[in-house]
Amino acid sequence: MFLKRKYLVVLGLVVIFSSCSSSDFTDPNDSRYDDLDDIVNVPSDVSLSVDATDVVNINSEIFGVNNDWRQIPNSTFPNFANTLDNINYQLVRYPGGWESEFYDWQSNSTPGWDNTPSTPGASVETLKNNTNNYSIVIPTTKAMDRSVGSEQWNVAIEALKALANEAIVSSNISDGIVEIGNEWWLQYAGGSDREEKLTKYVNIAMELAEYIEDEFPGHTFKLLINGDYTHPEEFTTMKSLFIRAYDAIDGVALHTYVGYDSDTHNMADLEQRITDCANNFNPNNNYIYLSEWMPSRLYNDYALYMEAANIIPDIIHIYARAGANAGAYWPPINSSVPGLGITNWNYSKIFPVGQIFGELSDSYRGKALKTTSDRFHLAAALQDDETMVLFVTGGNQNSAKVGISVQGFDIDSIESVTRFVPADYSETNLAEPYLTETSEATLNSNNEVVIEVNKEGKFQIYKIILTGN
Repeated sequence: MFLKRKYLVVLGLVVIFSSCSSSDFTDPNDSRYDDLDDIVNVPSDVSLSVDATDVVNINSEIFGVNNDWRQIPNSTFPNFANTLDNINYQLVRYPGGWESEFYDWQSNSTPGWDNTPSTPGASVETLKNNTNNYSIVIPTTKAMDRSVGSEQWNVAIEALKALANEAIVSSNISDGIVEIGNEWWLQYAGGSDREEKLTKYVNIAMELAEYIEDEFPGHTFKLLINGDYTHPEEFTTMKSLFIRAYDAIDGVALHTYVGYDSDTHNMADLEQRITDCANNFNPNNNYIYLSEWMPSRLYNDYALYMEAANIIPDIIHIYARAGANAGAYWPPINSSVPGLGITNWNYSKIFPVGQIFGELSDSYRGKALKTTSDRFHLAAALQDDETMVLFVTGGNQNSAKVGISVQGFDIDSIESVTRFVPADYSETNLAEPYLTETSEATLNSNNEVVIEVNKEGKFQIYKIILTGN
């Protein structure tokens, strides 16, 4: 434990000799006699800040994970679920991404899907037997490929209603999440342009929402539309086209693939875009599910393994500050996107992205605090009235003393400092778990928590626990 240090500027040394008497005693509660001998002035090179008066509640379900029906066979799904338990997951998205558009809920198969595996993935019964919380995706492709209002369209809509019913009943989704479709803007949709795709999708979503409201009156699950977070204006268009069953939609599902090195999917705009998408569709019914996300390689100078793990705390912090209700990381299996997966093919190794995900799920709870970052990134949460957790990521920055100014929270002690470091500083994109070390921090005369980040090498992550009030 590192005691809070008080600061005293000594201008000179004055020795006072005085006589002692029974009435001339030293009051131990007098501030003049407080402990001052351990105070040091440690300057910082970089200043970050956290404001404990500006808070947003953290929803634990942001720590969800996508299933990968193609990569995770039915027979090994229990082992996969055990691995997820080890990283404190809160939700599984099922069947997954694109497989959801082709999934047959009765036969546990994906007819018509180009990527159908030789061995089927987890059945809905296997899902229910091994997980406590999950969301489902109901398909839209059958109608997306048809012309709105045509006979083929009408047949497809009826087929989609039947599939939606089967999915909801067989999954026993209860108070979970039902997502209408997967990435309509990327579907072929019979060769339609983007505007036509949007119109088709809205018509499908209206039909399904209206049907679900009639078929499952009083349901407690959240019913969400899907959309592209890089185009918040499209949610305004969808609102204008949603002339039926508008109030049946509880919010939006977004796929927030993001990075520091992108004009189209940049981290700087992420929080605002998330809230804009939800509010543009319905500011009074704005549940937010970030149902696919990752620090994309193309948007982060091809960051892999420990390099990618350094981006995760910043993303999670933005999600929490945006008021996201739930999330599901993708990919769960590393072979889908090498360097960004949570675990390997047989679940025997958790990679750095999975490790930091688990660390955040365990510790980043309570209230998300407003932070400012400069070169190094800071995520902060108030676990309770007396405990604050800070995550500082070093990334590809050179070594520096980082000072973290804390406002609205009086620090009593630096309870613990843990450091997560690459398995090999000379190869920070190595396909190996990171190492965990005990480290130290100092509270300087400017009331800053000071740590030296990346001194031994780049891509360090610091976790600091503060106590106070």
